[in-house]
Amino acid sequence: MKQRLTSAAIGLAVLAVVLYFFDTLLVNLLAALICALAVMELLHAAGLTRYRTLTAVSIAFSAFLIFVNAGPLLELFAPCCCLYAVFCFCYLLAHHDRMDARDLSYSLMMTLLVTVSFYCLVTIRDRSSAQLGVFYLVMVFGSAWWSDAGGYFVGTFFGKHKLCPAISPKKTVEGLVGGVVNAILGNLLVAFLFQEISSTLMPLGYFDQLVQVDLMRVLLVTPALSLLGVLGDLSASVIKRQNGIKDFGNIMPGHGGVMDRFDSVLFVSPVMFLIFKFFPLISVI
Repeated sequence: MKQRLTSAAIGLAVLAVVLYFFDTLLVNLLAALICALAVMELLHAAGLTRYRTLTAVSIAFSAFLIFVNAGPLLELFAPCCCLYAVFCFCYLLAHHDRMDARDLSYSLMMTLLVTVSFYCLVTIRDRSSAQLGVFYLVMVFGSAWWSDAGGYFVGTFFGKHKLCPAISPKKTVEGLVGGVVNAILGNLLVAFLFQEISSTLMPLGYFDQLVQVDLMRVLLVTPALSLLGVLGDLSASVIKRQNGIKDFGNIMPGHGGVMDRFDSVLFVSPVMFLIFKFFPLISVI
């Protein structure tokens, strides 16, 4: 418990730094670092880091693509993804005698999933004002982490019915419900405070516009986002269980590696990008 609280405090401190430097390249650099570490952990979990060239290119690709998100560079996104896929299959052809196609598929899928997920976060920032970008970033991590925290505490003290014992023995139905409820309450509170701060302190730093948050839309989308966070967590648990490991790493005490902390964000981020495009939660007055 103490380790989880300590790691959570460190995570919040990092998030505060990100928010402070939100409109700078530091966010891109941090996202690139997280992507690179996550890809390395995923490949290591499956024992694929023995393919050194494939590992190096996958890590470099994941870090590089985070910067292909503005201006004319946007046109390079799809070609870069295709070229990476071409490289992967060329690597398979060159090493078909010792590499299985399933290993290649895993490497390709995990690298693209992690990279595209964080790419969506950075792209939301670059396609809106910093103020709106901060709001969506907080909603993404809030949907995942409020849910995770609520599920952990409710499941610990009230959990009786196992959710999926073969995959994650500690998760319970009560924890799932508690996580969704906690995510709803947390996101609504943050959304309300964000609107009030924007109205009260404007202009101050990134808060330079009067905004209107649609609390009803926040209420509607948060349960789905919370469940996507659980799906990401369970998907990571399957990978760990099938590869016989407890954590992806030990960078953060109590939480394991980078993937252990960000697995619940991977599916939330792309869906939030779609919400940002077609079902906006916040608008400038």
